[in-house]
Amino acid sequence: MSTISIIGCGWLGFPLAKRLIQEGHSIKGSTTRSERFLEFENAGIKPFLLKAKNGTWEGTDISNLLQCDILIISIPPGTRKNPDSLHAVEIESLMLLIQKEMYPIKKIIFTSTTSVYKSTNSIVDEDSVKHEDDAGNKIVYQAERHILSSEIPERLVLRLGGLTGYERILARFFAGKEELAGGNEPVNLVHRDDVISSIVFLLNAKKVSGTINVCSPIHPTKRDFYTFLCAKFELMPPRFPEKLDGEWKQISSDKLTQLGYKWIFENPLDFTYSS
Repeated sequence: MSTISIIGCGWLGFPLAKRLIQEGHSIKGSTTRSERFLEFENAGIKPFLLKAKNGTWEGTDISNLLQCDILIISIPPGTRKNPDSLHAVEIESLMLLIQKEMYPIKKIIFTSTTSVYKSTNSIVDEDSVKHEDDAGNKIVYQAERHILSSEIPERLVLRLGGLTGYERILARFFAGKEELAGGNEPVNLVHRDDVISSIVFLLNAKKVSGTINVCSPIHPTKRDFYTFLCAKFELMPPRFPEKLDGEWKQISSDKLTQLGYKWIFENPLDFTYSS
């Protein structure tokens, strides 16, 4: 049994924590809202208050939180809403703190995003971004580098496709829209269940480090996927005229598959939802 700390017990991190408890691990988890403490305690998670502010971290008993065998960082970069996000600075600050205080962390897992890849009208894999100039999202790339250059013995960056499943039904954002671009482009999505299961798989794997894409290996077109999903939930379908196709990328998850991971949902058309 390992002691695992999860920074960011939100939509992904909280159910991940519960799954890891089922696997027999002792879990510490951070939240930005103290009113969630009882929810954490009822789930068997030791709660900590932790917030990133102006590139640094504020919280209660950060030292205790970072006393762990394995650290998982699952916080969104926020670059979609804020192109000047301090995400990379915050990650650097955390890595410097860990190094300074010499916390006994043996393995770190960082959930990144496939937005790090540029849209090159091609299939992209983990080797498609070798330098910052190659990155579609430079802040995300910088954050990854701070993880991968840390002194923690095992360092793993997971580049997640678009997260969906459960109550996160993407069709609601597209229903009834007209003149949408990219109808023939591939979708790069992943179900939350596969993200959690792949993390459990990689925790049990021996000495896997570096970057790994976590994205469903089958890529229907946006037109097919969103039309199907709108029909499934009885929503008005969107319209994707042929003339409005744009730049695209298709994320390869061959590396994870070749490591032996068995997908729960290979095809986004098979995703399940809770509402």
